[in-house]
Amino acid sequence: MKKQEYIDMWIVAWLSVSQIEQILCSVLGVSRERLFQMSEISSRYLYEVQKKFFDITNGTPTEYALEKANFYGREFYINQGVLIPRNDTEFLAQKAIEIINTHIQPSDYVYIDIGTGSACIPITLVEEMYPLVFSQIYAIDISSQALEVAQKNIERFDMSQKIETLESDILTALSHNSELEWKNLFLTANLPYIKNGDCENMDSSVILHEPDTALYGGNKTGFELYERLIKQCFSLKKILSLKNIILIIEIGFDQKETSARFLEELWLRFEYFQDNATIDRGIVIEWF
Repeated sequence: MKKQEYIDMWIVAWLSVSQIEQILCSVLGVSRERLFQMSEISSRYLYEVQKKFFDITNGTPTEYALEKANFYGREFYINQGVLIPRNDTEFLAQKAIEIINTHIQPSDYVYIDIGTGSACIPITLVEEMYPLVFSQIYAIDISSQALEVAQKNIERFDMSQKIETLESDILTALSHNSELEWKNLFLTANLPYIKNGDCENMDSSVILHEPDTALYGGNKTGFELYERLIKQCFSLKKILSLKNIILIIEIGFDQKETSARFLEELWLRFEYFQDNATIDRGIVIEWF
């Protein structure tokens, strides 16, 4: 079948040429440059191509249909067991890289990414900070499905010897890890922070297709999971005689007041930073 026939056939289904080309590249396993050179496509790919076309035209996000998403200039494997990596979350990675490059010596810290999902954040940090290295790295998630996705990406980027995955309810599984005693911790977390049932500011495709466990953070404010994490940091610091803890988190656009009140009550040192839309969407929190 001629390539142009594929394109013409699916343009009428309200797919853009760019989306059609993405699907063809994904199914054929070729680059966009190579696709441009092709005039015909073997009919043996027709079923798979049509399935992805139908999924996308019926509302499945392109990233899930193609099982890949871009984050910080890199392509990651994903499926519907994890949240689609957002461009906005890149500001969290950027802040972490900035702190690593200017304020700490990574070899003195154990790095833990909490709620890792596809592991796009820890992989990005390791890639961007090379040749600097943390003493240990953990990618933690409560979902075994998410950890399967994380492990595939860890292997894809040849980081199996650098990043260890761990199934845990936030930091619970580390509470008796003697290897962490007297260490410094560097933590990143993009936990669910949407108030349960609050769909007003959510796209319908997110509600229908992305996992609830990666979206909703509590009944009252949505900040509850972060409250648990922060309290666990206090507990872990005491149990394991930790030295310093630096925690970098992403919050909702309307959670500055809620988070500030909670952190001030605990007498923590913290600083907000902005996302790509200049909204305070991240916090750096420190224990010394």
